[in-house]
Amino acid sequence: MLRIATICALLLSSALAFSPGPRQLVHKTTHLRPEVVGNSRLYNTISGRGTNTALRATAESVLAPITASNLAVSIDKPLLTPVEYGYRSTSPTNMWKSFLAVLLSDVFKTAIVAFLIAAGVTLLSKCLTGKAASSALSNIYNNISTKLKKFAAVITKSSRAKPVDRPVPMPFEGDGGWGKCTLRSKKNVGTSPFTVYEFALPKPEYNIPLALGQQVDFCCLSSDDDICMGSFYPYEVGNESGSIQRGVLKIVVPDSESVEKNAAQVGMGNSKFIEVLKDEMHTGDEIAIKPGKSFLQYNGKHVPVTDMVCVASGLGIVPIVDQVKSISPKGTSSVKTTSVVWINENRSDFDLAMDELEKEYMKYSTKLAVSCIMDDLKKPLDKNREVEEAVPYFNAGTMAVVSGPKRFAETAKAYLNRKGYPDNCICVLP
Repeated sequence: MLRIATICALLLSSALAFSPGPRQLVHKTTHLRPEVVGNSRLYNTISGRGTNTALRATAESVLAPITASNLAVSIDKPLLTPVEYGYRSTSPTNMWKSFLAVLLSDVFKTAIVAFLIAAGVTLLSKCLTGKAASSALSNIYNNISTKLKKFAAVITKSSRAKPVDRPVPMPFEGDGGWGKCTLRSKKNVGTSPFTVYEFALPKPEYNIPLALGQQVDFCCLSSDDDICMGSFYPYEVGNESGSIQRGVLKIVVPDSESVEKNAAQVGMGNSKFIEVLKDEMHTGDEIAIKPGKSFLQYNGKHVPVTDMVCVASGLGIVPIVDQVKSISPKGTSSVKTTSVVWINENRSDFDLAMDELEKEYMKYSTKLAVSCIMDDLKKPLDKNREVEEAVPYFNAGTMAVVSGPKRFAETAKAYLNRKGYPDNCICVLP
């Protein structure tokens, strides 16, 4: 009878320990609805496929208070480096929350109940007399002890820290600091006039550590033995925020048949490299690479930077997406709000990064505003109502980033100057 009572007590305590209490599910949905402004129509970025109209996603709560970050933007270095968000210590508040979570967990409750039962059985065996009773209680005690040891072994094994599979920085030990990669594939980006080239690094665990706004330099020989060089921003679209791409390097380039049209987008030097890459390079061919220059700099007097305004066109959105994914997560930078204004002449150009911007907006809608506007780039920006609404006037602590073709960059910088942005608070990415 004593054994049956003990087993029943153990089963009852386990059931109580593992029985979940009532939980309340909180559902939250963010809606972006189309609205009509004048003769233009503002579209929800989720469906976001207009014809001759502006595509726009704006967060109504963009000015909501946000917890201050723990990283001040330095004047003489980029907003965020890979090291700064890869090795962050746990705050005391998070440690206290983790400790409370352990105390309230079902596993901890079960361990406490089992310990109390074992202690009770031990005390009972000492109080009772008789060889049969002592033998029965001893067997129960041994069984419980064995089960507790197995349970402790399982917990210990599962709680062991798994080794972190960290990427390995690719070495550049060739003459002039060059390394090499191999052309793996190329594919078009939706219906846009852009092509993504993917290169395999020498080892699958390699990555190229780059700061925000830093390009990768490429070098190869043409069929006439001419040296062709180009510099491009890595194309990180499709990667999760904070993740590091390993084993591969991707860039996106214009895919026009005209060298002059490509040059208008990326410059004449890059245009010649694209021509060789497109017409002469084949899958498996090697190309020399090395980290290039970093252009993201802030020379303003007001630090830290608390607001970012990014104005881009065409391929200029590529480094902007990388920047948004790096500074948006909580605790990664001092930036509280980011406004992205992407202006293109053709709807198909938005295929380059529209889905990626939508995804980032849905994750950080309280601190990220995205406006995708289709308009004639020859038209002055201050004549476009959507641009005027999307680009705020300058406030202390605001940094503006302009990225796109050279002519667009000049126009956008002059427009920002008229809205009160000083030159030392505007960074132009080539």
